[in-house]
Amino acid sequence: MRYVVGLVAELPPGSSKVVFPDKVKSGVGVFNVNGEFFALKNTCPHMGGPLCVGKIRGTSAAEMPADCQPEVHWVRHGEIVSCPWHHWEFDIKTGRTIFESRQKVRSYPVSIETAEELERLKAGVETVPVSVDGAIVVLEV
Repeated sequence: MRYVVGLVAELPPGSSKVVFPDKVKSGVGVFNVNGEFFALKNTCPHMGGPLCVGKIRGTSAAEMPADCQPEVHWVRHGEIVSCPWHHWEFDIKTGRTIFESRQKVRSYPVSIETAEELERLKAGVETVPVSVDGAIVVLEV
């Protein structure tokens, strides 16, 4: 099932939008990470919190340089979503937790299509590549 999320211009880099396709009652969060689009189920596997309305941020990474003075750096800015209930953090691109765990949030394919391509697909007509201008974000559920 295809679900039209909205225009690319309505989801600038660093933003997200939760949508509610019929097949996913809890909703799906669609994220723009530096111009790439990703979608995650809006349910944290920890306790069912509304994951995709959490803060979008980065995470810290430790480094041990040659002088043995530990350093902590802020990395992956805009690639991590934090559940608003208990602050579990997930990689927006993969749906995996950022800590060692087998927990994962379901992810969904996202495509960018022109309005003309979308109309052709609805009609079952073969499409050809075209330039993207006024593109639409489409979620595959």
